[in-house]
Amino acid sequence: MALTYKLDAVLKKITSPVILVIGDVTTEYPDGKTAYEQSYDKSYTISEICTKDSKVCVVLTERDRVNDITWCGEEQASFF
Repeated sequence: MALTYKLDAVLKKITSPVILVIGDVTTEYPDGKTAYEQSYDKSYTISEICTKDSKVCVVLTERDRVNDITWCGEEQASFF
């Protein structure tokens, strides 16, 4: 069973059409809730939000630190 990831839940609050940009791939959704419901094989974070052609454009980048939450839901300690 492959591990899948969701996007930030803040996307569910967007009621306008949404464009998700991951690298060179652009995908359009009717609203943020539909975009949020998608699952991904990598963990992404929102790096930019802007408007493009009267749509909300959300640029995603791969998370540097994937395992920043422990199994019990706490943030891991950083020693750096």
